[in-house]
Amino acid sequence: MTSPFPFKRQLPITATSLIESLRRVQIDATEEHLRRFAALDYAKTIERGGVLKPGQEAKDIKVPSQQIAQSIQISAGDYAVYWKWQKTKIVYDVEPTLMQALADMDTSDVLPGGVLRQLPHPNPLFIFTGGHPTVHKDGASGLIRALYVTGQRADKTMCDTSDPDAAQFQLTFVSDLVNDDGDVVDSDSVRISIELADHSFTIRRAIEQVLKDYAWEPLLADRASDDQKRNYLEALAHFGVAHLLYVCSDKADTHRQAVGRRPPRKGQRPDRPVKLHKVGWNIGPAIKAAREVTEQAQRTSGGTAQRTVAPHIRKAHLHTFKHGPGRRLAKVKWLPPIFVNSKGEQVMTDGTIVPVTQ
Repeated sequence: MTSPFPFKRQLPITATSLIESLRRVQIDATEEHLRRFAALDYAKTIERGGVLKPGQEAKDIKVPSQQIAQSIQISAGDYAVYWKWQKTKIVYDVEPTLMQALADMDTSDVLPGGVLRQLPHPNPLFIFTGGHPTVHKDGASGLIRALYVTGQRADKTMCDTSDPDAAQFQLTFVSDLVNDDGDVVDSDSVRISIELADHSFTIRRAIEQVLKDYAWEPLLADRASDDQKRNYLEALAHFGVAHLLYVCSDKADTHRQAVGRRPPRKGQRPDRPVKLHKVGWNIGPAIKAAREVTEQAQRTSGGTAQRTVAPHIRKAHLHTFKHGPGRRLAKVKWLPPIFVNSKGEQVMTDGTIVPVTQ
């Protein structure tokens, strides 16, 4: 297959155009890689929750080296993640301002166990039409465009996120790597695992486990330092967990949007329509409007004698509240950015609450 790089994304970028691009750029290339080593059946076995290992029970898989075997495992896992999503086709289309608020939020709070098990839909795909800037481990500029979420059991076999035996969520990030002109010059895929803690935890603790367990693709040139790798994985893990925690809130700003069924190609079955959920398209504009008011106040009130408080923005953050008999229950509230004007008055946008049994 001829490489599509470099290319420019057509504007405006939509959820549907990104989904199609993921299939064309990411999945088709992965399928070609697997076909080369006769490993497509291996990938399908992974998606069904199997434990087949390349070169052992699958005698037809061509594995001339241990590095190639490890590369096939990674590619087969990515391919299985895509087909696991195809079974549900749940898409969260995240509003860009909310995306930025979640990426920037303070994550120092201790969270009660079980929060992430409240994911409302199985195996979702987060789509980021705004693209979140990131720095690849090799120093290249990137934009996070998508995040697949799947489950993993304690024995490392794949499962649905709703499976009661799920011990971890696998987060598969897909990013555009871009040059100074904004052209997409490559695509990057990173899959990390987040423990579904049934005890209290912090995002920092979850990230430390990611850094400990991650295995890099062995066939790609690796010029990155340990610090560059750590910073890249830490940024991805923080970004992914923040978005998961938000949609796990029972008052998250989400609503279903109808998507028409695409006409089938000649001789093919009709394609199952995407189930599109708009995330943050009410609260995002409210955050943006409040930010603009505060920034205007900062420009006009600077240096005035009457000013007692500099206009500023408090970061979005998570906070756990105890409630119920004996205060034995806990609920986690996502507090959006709070904007404080020059009089010390707070400009609030609506928060979200997650009820959790501790």
